Amino acid sequence: MATQEIVKKILSLKPDLTEEAVYEMIQEERTRAAGLLTEEAAAHLVASKLGVQGRDERVRARLRIADLTPGLSDVSFTARVIHVFPGRVFERGDGRKGKVLRVLMGDSSGSVVVVFWDEKADHVEAAQLGPGKVVRVVHGYTRERRGSVEVNVGGRGNLVLEPLEASTIELPDVGAFFKSPGEVYSEGPTNLEGVVVDSYPPSSFVRSDGSEGKVSRLVLEEGGGRINLVLWDDNVDRFGQLERGTRIRVVQCNVRLNNRGVLEAHVGWATQILVVDRGVKPVEPLPYWTKIGDLERRRGRVNVVGLVANIGEVREFTRGDGSTGRVANILLEDETGVVRVSLWDEDADLVGQLREGMTVVVENGYTRDGLGSVELSLGRDGRFHIEPEDLEMEVPEVERRITEIIDLREGMRNVTIRGQLLDDPVRREVETSRGPASVTSFRIDDGTGEARVSLWRELGDEAMDLSAGAVVRLEYVNVREPFDGVIQVSSGAFTRMIVETP
Repeated sequence: MATQEIVKKILSLKPDLTEEAVYEMIQEERTRAAGLLTEEAAAHLVASKLGVQGRDERVRARLRIADLTPGLSDVSFTARVIHVFPGRVFERGDGRKGKVLRVLMGDSSGSVVVVFWDEKADHVEAAQLGPGKVVRVVHGYTRERRGSVEVNVGGRGNLVLEPLEASTIELPDVGAFFKSPGEVYSEGPTNLEGVVVDSYPPSSFVRSDGSEGKVSRLVLEEGGGRINLVLWDDNVDRFGQLERGTRIRVVQCNVRLNNRGVLEAHVGWATQILVVDRGVKPVEPLPYWTKIGDLERRRGRVNVVGLVANIGEVREFTRGDGSTGRVANILLEDETGVVRVSLWDEDADLVGQLREGMTVVVENGYTRDGLGSVELSLGRDGRFHIEPEDLEMEVPEVERRITEIIDLREGMRNVTIRGQLLDDPVRREVETSRGPASVTSFRIDDGTGEARVSLWRELGDEAMDLSAGAVVRLEYVNVREPFDGVIQVSSGAFTRMIVETP
């Protein structure tokens, strides 16, 4: 659309303006942009600021950001600006200069990066677009970039500031697009906000191509959780020395599991770190003590107090590099649940000092995904206290809870059930990944339902002394998928059987 046509459109919808006044406004925009805008681009900007562009555009069913897919040739949507990335000038293959500018936008369904090219990028810069503004992207196109959908605005597309339909659309505030560490539960691109509560000194490493790199970590806390923010190379120098008490927003970081199964946020090529405040504390800090039942929700570093419920044996294993390690597992419980704790190498020797019912503390341990449930490990920064006297804590009072069969669900681990055998146990030999093994099966009923029980190896041998009518309590069994409509439970590393008088 030529400048003259844009001016005519403005005058038809703004009859109080003169043609001379409109051209003066266009020239003012070009002057303010220091010559970055052509006359036509400046005319588009004036029309946008006057609320003219898009007025005669027929707004059909509103497109949500969550509905965007790669390969769409004409998309228009209304969104709130979350962040404007710095523009970048580049040289094309034919030697011509180009410009690109990225804007993160969001609506109630999600967020997306919108890329503006050349004059459109100048338009965005001249409009001094900032977080919180409501805009409408018109006639963009989508493509896939680094596994995510991206919207591009080229020659045909446009950007409308404060569009007419903005008042009829509910858009979240900018802060709603940022998660606290306590809200990060899965891998993927994330916007993060938290307070720096700790940091790790930088370290150097050599890449496979022989170049040297640097890495450091900031510990962010908010929302009742913590997460490590991993900084690489230049960002180590820029942000690695941020003081404790600094609140930051991290735009477009990437959350992934580290080699210990713990989620951490990584700063990437597109990530921006913004300092929001200094000398503050988290609004919702991480509680010093975490109940076992809350471990699934509060991932990362935790402090837990519990009673020893079961003690496993120390076993040796071979690591990928050929070195030998040792590990011992114990079960801890409090009034909210049970968790498996792994003690590695030298710490594995501590099991020799343990007895069931002892109070122990895992300080600065870390959570990780186990077989169907969260587990707790003692890493290099963790401490394990047995019957501590110098820590202020509340010792849990645990009453072994029996779960009714009707309440069993697939995936539950280390639960205790009680029931009467409905038939005599049957033993059979099977092949497993660990070689041949024996398994003993029978059914029990507790008045609320029926379950099929499988006890392996030595525990199964003990069960062969039972007969129909016996009453047993099975502690720390794992629940499997139903078979023929009957829920199944199976013994694990910590399972034990207590035979009761019927």
